[in-house]
Amino acid sequence: MSKNPNFKTLQRLIEELGSIAADEGTYLTKVYTKLSGSYTSVTWRYNNKFFSVEYPNSDQNKRGLNNAYTNTRRGLNRIGLSMEDMKSLSQDYIGKNLSVSKKLSQIWKCLEQKRWGFLWRFKKWND
Repeated sequence: MSKNPNFKTLQRLIEELGSIAADEGTYLTKVYTKLSGSYTSVTWRYNNKFFSVEYPNSDQNKRGLNNAYTNTRRGLNRIGLSMEDMKSLSQDYIGKNLSVSKKLSQIWKCLEQKRWGFLWRFKKWND
């Protein structure tokens, strides 16, 4: 069993988001090996802005996991899919883009949980 279920959840959500939100013909996932281990790369374009992130396929790769979280957050902000953008996204679109805003909400919650670490339980309890 994975010691970091949120990491795999984040990767799955990003893959689902890409398959929903990507400009037609731009969604691609690829598994490859580097010196530091096996990785899955997820790339796509959203409104002609490029998103790319790679996730280590082992939760033992702590540096790769931290880079994946950081690059996911940065990449989503760069293509205009930040927490603030979700409101306009769900107001502007119906259908598949409503799914996008739901996925974004789940992704940002996952990213926030990682950022808070073990303090997440206290934050969640106080909300």
